[in-house]
Amino acid sequence: MKLSHYTIRNLIIPLLLVMAVWSCIFYFLILHEINDETNDSLQNYKEIIIKQFLADSTLLRSRPDIMTRYSIREVQPDEANLSKDEFFDSTTYIEIERESEPIRVLRTHFMSSNGKFYELRIETSTLEKEDLVETVLWSIIILYLILLLCILMVTNYAFKKSFRPLYVILKWLKVFHPGKTNKPLENDTKIEEFQILNKALNEASARYTLIYNEQKQFVENASHELQTPLAVCMNKLELLSENPNCTEDQLEEIGSILNTLHGIIKMNRSLLLLSRIDNNQFPDKELVRLDDIIQQVSDDLSSIYEEKHIKISIRVKEPLIFDINESLATTLMMNLIKNAYIHNIPNGEIGIIVSEKSITIENTGSVRELDKDKLFRRFIKQTHKSDSTGLGLAIVKSITQLYRIGISYRYNNGKHSFILTFP
Repeated sequence: MKLSHYTIRNLIIPLLLVMAVWSCIFYFLILHEINDETNDSLQNYKEIIIKQFLADSTLLRSRPDIMTRYSIREVQPDEANLSKDEFFDSTTYIEIERESEPIRVLRTHFMSSNGKFYELRIETSTLEKEDLVETVLWSIIILYLILLLCILMVTNYAFKKSFRPLYVILKWLKVFHPGKTNKPLENDTKIEEFQILNKALNEASARYTLIYNEQKQFVENASHELQTPLAVCMNKLELLSENPNCTEDQLEEIGSILNTLHGIIKMNRSLLLLSRIDNNQFPDKELVRLDDIIQQVSDDLSSIYEEKHIKISIRVKEPLIFDINESLATTLMMNLIKNAYIHNIPNGEIGIIVSEKSITIENTGSVRELDKDKLFRRFIKQTHKSDSTGLGLAIVKSITQLYRIGISYRYNNGKHSFILTFP
């Protein structure tokens, strides 16, 4: 999720709540004001009607009308409440329209000059009030939605404008690759925090490039300096073993030393490869058909491990094409298939299934499940195979992490399976 979308999402809920509360308060204030105006009108009617009645008590004590009506009736003194006017909403039946309509009612009491008490009931139609309330309600809803949309749009615009330097930095980081010619970060901004970040990134990238080049040179030198004396030692031992004066015991010792040197050379190559992978020293990528590489690797390994009589089957459901360094792709497949050979049983089986987005490599082997927590650690051997350095699966893990390839292990019915899932 992008930072702008995350920020707007966090703003929506507070804005919805605040504006909803504001809209409700505004609506009830308007409603109160409308009722207050209606009550004032009824009180004015009350004053006029009472004055006319007190001046001439022979006036009609009720007057029907479409919009306003009133009625006067005599009440007992204990029923009369001269200190308070009562307002309430009600409905009345209009014969002309033959339906009930909402009204606002004022009920009050007064005393005439002869000491009698009367109840005055004034009713006024609230049709205009209902229409006005409905209009106000819809106006508030529409205003609420428009205002919310405008606030989010303005927030999004202000956010993008304020964080423009951040997006420039992210774009620069995406194209930055150590070992290649990289442009310096050019990010003109007046914001102090981004100026500090720009300076820190330029300095860090310069240091990182320097360290990367030094480490790359070290790996190349180490590879040359170690491989050469090891090769010399092996050649001398091989020459020594051809000496006719060597006894059988000496030949056995020479053979043991040669095996040890072979292991050291393999381990040295694996460690150097791991170092190069971890430092991303394989920048070149191309679209590679992994099913073709699998076929080539399996052909090479089947001849090497021919004496184990292992049956291998490859089923390609769909060609798998992936953007990867071809050398690392070969190393990845080589280590997984070689692992299936090394940890297999005589007359065992290896099955490889290739689909558009995954590769499954399964093999017969030990009758116990391997420890998943230790499976991809360096120098961790879960079997006692002499030709295993304990680095094969560690190299596989490094390559999959470099290219964001998912890898998982499962054990089922005596078969060990490694599943690669490609993005």
